[in-house]
Amino acid sequence: MNTLKRITVSGLLSLMALFLFTVGSTAHAAAQYYTTNPGIIKTKHSLVLYKDAAKTHQAAKVSAGHFAKITKVVKQDGKAPVLKTNTGKYVTANKAFVQKTRGYQNPKKYYQVQYHQIKPYGKVGYTVKRHYEGIKTWYIMRKMGTYAGYDKYNQATYNAVKNFQRRHHLKVTGNVNEKTWLKMGFSKKAWTGIDSYIAPLKAHAWNGRSAHIEAMIHQAYRYMGNPYLVGSSSSPKYGTDCSGLVMQALYAGGINPLPTSSIHHAYPGNEWNSRNLWAAKKLRHVAYSHRQRGDLVFYYQPGTHVIWHVAIYLGKNRVIESWPPRIMVQPIRNGQRSDIAGIARPFN
Repeated sequence: MNTLKRITVSGLLSLMALFLFTVGSTAHAAAQYYTTNPGIIKTKHSLVLYKDAAKTHQAAKVSAGHFAKITKVVKQDGKAPVLKTNTGKYVTANKAFVQKTRGYQNPKKYYQVQYHQIKPYGKVGYTVKRHYEGIKTWYIMRKMGTYAGYDKYNQATYNAVKNFQRRHHLKVTGNVNEKTWLKMGFSKKAWTGIDSYIAPLKAHAWNGRSAHIEAMIHQAYRYMGNPYLVGSSSSPKYGTDCSGLVMQALYAGGINPLPTSSIHHAYPGNEWNSRNLWAAKKLRHVAYSHRQRGDLVFYYQPGTHVIWHVAIYLGKNRVIESWPPRIMVQPIRNGQRSDIAGIARPFN
């Protein structure tokens, strides 16, 4: 009787041990996989994306550091879970190969990549005064007949505006406020729209570095052929100057290079925002020999160490830039500007 009891107890203990081992092993295995949607993942190693959840048909191979947005976790009986991406491809849910992340981002000491539409910085609907530049000034000077290829609110424009205000019984200031702007025949929509334009974000948190660079370059190409206009940084239906083009391109990639802004770019003295961008500590400077597509190329004024131009590097020793008379693609060095100060990298 005692022998039978000992055997029964021994058997129960063995079964309990087996059960606990099985449960523990299953829990440990489950802990190795994402079982709830991680949102965005980044690959730790190079791996395969599949066309199907059963992972029988390969779609593509991706390298370490690839980002993906996950729409759901797919669980199948007897099989390890997999993650479905927003592109319809499938990837392992194994935490040894993929990790949850907030998305692509620069190191903290550099400009942070934004994932909400960047807002205008400055007064939308600003009054245009002497020495202002930009698109509003360009419109006003053409209306007053004082534009001769350089959109800077000069004394002749100031005098012409005063005469216009007298003729139309407006307060005579020589400055163009909204009331004077409307009397000139321009729209209320343009009064604020020119100021407030910020290039829409064209890259997401689940896109990697390359996608942000391409978003920046794509925005710059939207201005191709438009005229060089000093102090201008607005919609692609207008021209820009060199730093104005770069700012809107950066906005499209998710970089807000404050305190440099598209609105303040029209204010007196801000036509040289290329200098402010060059001096920005939140842009990483790299050696010229290490230049890559998407880097910013800065130039010295000939014979000086004064920054006077910036362009976007496209690769193969070409840049896209705004240089008189228009926005265009050019060699990185040419007869007009070849004294390169250095290279800054917005996306790291």
